[in-house]
Amino acid sequence: MRTYRCGSYICTDNGFRFLLGVNYWPRKLNIRMWRDWDEDAVKEDVNIMKRLGVRVVRIFLKDEDFADEDGNLVGSSLEKLNRFLDILEENGIQAFVTFIVGHMSGKNWRIPWTSFEDLYTSRSIEKTIRFIEAVVMKIRDHKAVAGWILSNELSLVNKARNREEALATLRAFSYTIKNIDKDHVLSSGDVPDSYMQETHNVKKLVDYVGPHLYLYDNDPIRHSHLYAALIELFSNGSTHPVILEEFGFSTHQFSEDTQAKFIYEILYTSLIHGASGAFVWCFSDFVNETDPPYEWRPLELGFGLVKSDGSEKKAAEMFKRFAEEVEKLESLGINSVFRRTVDVYLVAPFYLWRDYEFIWYRDALGFFNIVKPLVSAYVMLTASGLSTSVVYELDVDIVLEKAKLLLLPSTIAALASTWRKLYSYVERGGHLYASFVRGLSYIMALHDSPTHLWQELFGVENMLEAGSIGRKIHNMLVLEFVKDFGSIKKGDKLSLEVSTPIYVFKARPIDAEVVAYDHYGEPIVFEARRGRGRTYLSLIPIEALLANTEEINWASNIHKFYESLGLEANISRLYIARDPRIEIQIFSTSLIDVDKDILVAINHSYRDIETSILSTYGLKHVEKIGGNAYLKNFNDKEIEVLFYGKSVLTLLTTRNKSRQ
Repeated sequence: MRTYRCGSYICTDNGFRFLLGVNYWPRKLNIRMWRDWDEDAVKEDVNIMKRLGVRVVRIFLKDEDFADEDGNLVGSSLEKLNRFLDILEENGIQAFVTFIVGHMSGKNWRIPWTSFEDLYTSRSIEKTIRFIEAVVMKIRDHKAVAGWILSNELSLVNKARNREEALATLRAFSYTIKNIDKDHVLSSGDVPDSYMQETHNVKKLVDYVGPHLYLYDNDPIRHSHLYAALIELFSNGSTHPVILEEFGFSTHQFSEDTQAKFIYEILYTSLIHGASGAFVWCFSDFVNETDPPYEWRPLELGFGLVKSDGSEKKAAEMFKRFAEEVEKLESLGINSVFRRTVDVYLVAPFYLWRDYEFIWYRDALGFFNIVKPLVSAYVMLTASGLSTSVVYELDVDIVLEKAKLLLLPSTIAALASTWRKLYSYVERGGHLYASFVRGLSYIMALHDSPTHLWQELFGVENMLEAGSIGRKIHNMLVLEFVKDFGSIKKGDKLSLEVSTPIYVFKARPIDAEVVAYDHYGEPIVFEARRGRGRTYLSLIPIEALLANTEEINWASNIHKFYESLGLEANISRLYIARDPRIEIQIFSTSLIDVDKDILVAINHSYRDIETSILSTYGLKHVEKIGGNAYLKNFNDKEIEVLFYGKSVLTLLTTRNKSRQ
């Protein structure tokens, strides 16, 4: 099957088709698939896949079964691979082929032509390319081939010493493949915090970024949004294709029921946030429980949609349900005729994907701590009904013409050139929000300043005393608003828990207005007019505080602050969920004579929620087209819905009037 990049998606010959897949080792053979080849066992699995609606399998060429010490291809394994591809083709399933399988399921396996220490040397790369080239030349024309993946989590075998070492390996892989096969997409297959998954740096080398996400959080709502936020980050402002290459949980870790709900929820999350596909880890549980690495990693025995005896888990039922529902959405034209419009962009800091001298935050904090405030802001914006993506700071230019609101949440530092670009953006009519962080539990940025344009851009003077760590805040923070601000009225208060001490800047307004004071009477939130636009500054890193809480307190209504930013930026919301735990994403069409929208709503909590969805433009008709939530009723102004815990509802709505 031909696959290619079409804008921010991976397309097939039939246009956009969500690449719904599984990562695959045979149920009866596991990692011994190629050594102990059993065609009947493989056929059994593929028949189940077909029944479940699997479109794509990600497969792994275990190197010690496929190559000799010089990287030469083993002919007997190639024969088995061809036979497996034949079986897939007979069942209408395509394969993404993974080459370097050094790491798998908690064990690093031998790569015959190199040692782990020499993985990135020119001699090793030469042999790696020899092996990859031989495989591609032999199977590139097979109708079951859909894509190429360099490795399975190469950084877990041996992390490159620096970015250029990793990119040199990826570059050799990319150039080799593209020279001999222009009909299939490729990616790196590495872990999300590796050099090979940095969208800004690999965008010319890979056709899509393929994060492997196994994420944990005690807040179930934030946990779900974390997957969406990272998909948006890796898409770099909805400009680069993403496939969620691995996700899942083991039923030896968690209940079978919640595994099923999670998989259904994240499949929909991937679809509505612009991913071109999602591959569940993994197809099945395994029979041989004492085989390495399962002997010491028993959780790896339970990730499957299917049990080791071939019976289906609840997750298989939900996977199949999604497969049927995505067919209907594709027939309506989701991500082709009907598209999601993004109005709001979070800016990921420059040090996330590039090194600068004496900027140590990436090394000190790590990838996931850096993105925590972005995720918190993302949760709040999405809870407010604002369609949001994430763009890397060095690529912010690509969104400046279309963004109605830009946010730099809990900023430690941004580039001087970025602040100048943002100043021009605001003068032209944009709206900019930033919050600043000086110190909190996991970071003390004392010898830094978030901006050099305190007065010029934000209309305030920095009043922090020389040599001070910062103003200390602990236990509780109350914001009192002294002017109307979006949906927040003068006199309203918002409370935030401050579980560990934070240290913040102090400032006074010059030509800015104070929007809110804290309960000590210190000005905290400022608004300034610049040209045709406005800036909003918070001296409290609200997003970092939210990231540091065990669970978000929705009763605090802190999301109203972000809703108000959207209202101040004059962002129109077609549909609004009354309950912030319900996410809504809207897919509309630019066709003037079409007054329909596709609405996808997800309850990210485990609680049943009876609520309504308001329509800004009025409703003629509402039709349920998918999901497992209950459409109760609708009138011209709102839709009444019962959401069960972790449920989804997809609707086709007809508006009363056009948005034109």
